Amino acid sequence: MTRAPAFTARAPSKLILLGEHAVVYGHPAVAVPLGEPFAQATARLVGPGGPVGVELQDFGLAWLRGSEPSAEEARPFSRIVEICVASGMAPDNGWTLTVRSAVPIGCGLGSGAAVAAASFKAVYGLFGARRCDRELCSSVYEVEKLLHGTPSGVDNTVIAYGRPVLFRKGEAPTFLSGPGAPLFLAVADTGLRHKTAEVVAEVARLRSQAAALLDEAFRGIGALAREGAAAFEKGDLSALGRLMNEDHRLLRGIGVSAPDLERLVAAARKAGALGAKLCGAGRGGCMAALADSPEASLRLAEALLAAGAKHAFASQVSSPAFQKVRP
Repeated sequence: MTRAPAFTARAPSKLILLGEHAVVYGHPAVAVPLGEPFAQATARLVGPGGPVGVELQDFGLAWLRGSEPSAEEARPFSRIVEICVASGMAPDNGWTLTVRSAVPIGCGLGSGAAVAAASFKAVYGLFGARRCDRELCSSVYEVEKLLHGTPSGVDNTVIAYGRPVLFRKGEAPTFLSGPGAPLFLAVADTGLRHKTAEVVAEVARLRSQAAALLDEAFRGIGALAREGAAAFEKGDLSALGRLMNEDHRLLRGIGVSAPDLERLVAAARKAGALGAKLCGAGRGGCMAALADSPEASLRLAEALLAAGAKHAFASQVSSPAFQKVRP
């Protein structure tokens, strides 16, 4: 078997349209892959005998296998390398991994899962390893556990499979066929950062004190996700936007919004968004607004910047998840 000297792969970011937090407690969520921003990784042969190395270009960091990661950002990559070596898909020497990602960290866009998925796919490609999406999903989940403690499994599923999904923890994912036309969104970053595990833990503490209240909210969020999956497949953008608005109201009710998120959500709705809500764990990070055209998504992004977003961009649901850039 001839090995290519290098292989580059991409992975999308992800957005939960409906279902944050409730998904941790067994309720469904609707999540979609985004074409922009994405993560990219290149696996390269460097000759036998040399240590496996990882370069994180966005952080200006490097790590060699056998050494303790000196920075928090490098820890997931030591896990990625060990999974690749332990599974037999890659040797324990003679290759490197270079990673770049435009997916902002701590914003609810699946940055960790995107980087892990791109890295695994690059290694698969370099060494000709045959792995199905289910195996990729499982490997990415192992990295997610290192990052988030007890992740729901949404990020690794939608990013590994690269398809819109109705996800429920502990069940096989239900892939959504989609409306047959792109779904256009504007996404804005508050600039506030959080750790998903910490916010999830805070919600768990609140639930331990007010179980009936939280469980009622979670049931409502889950019902919105089921209704939203049907609206997504029909291409009923008006209904999907209405459900996003209601989802945000329930998430605000359990205490995971923030003043900056509220300001951006209000600005998006005022600018004509079909619906707008916080993304991910909340308390900062990103919000998303649904548009009815690519031009409308660009206008929404401009309105969000004017409202104080640190960054804002237009995006659309992405498929396929991975693109081989070059052999």
